[in-house]
Amino acid sequence: MRAHLHLPQPRAAGGPPYGVLQKLSYAAVVLIALPLMALTGLAMSPAVTAAYPALLDLFGGSQSARTLHFFGFSALLLFLIVHAAMVALTGFRRQIRAMTLGG
Repeated sequence: MRAHLHLPQPRAAGGPPYGVLQKLSYAAVVLIALPLMALTGLAMSPAVTAAYPALLDLFGGSQSARTLHFFGFSALLLFLIVHAAMVALTGFRRQIRAMTLGG
């Protein structure tokens, strides 16, 4: 406990470097899929589109917003499945222990 209260904290040891494909997939999820899901979800709400009709026009109508929302959901679900599979294939116990306890 005392070691954690002393400043400055020592730098944490880095894990294995991320690959290019891993960086691109994380960037796509954070910068494209999640904002798209939020905006299309808002565009499907009648109360929001009544206050901000330009949001519905941005996606070309409510049916287009639903379609884009579905494809965004499918992409996030695929990302989750592949992510879980990679954790399982590289040693589930070791990966969970590293994520929860560190090291």
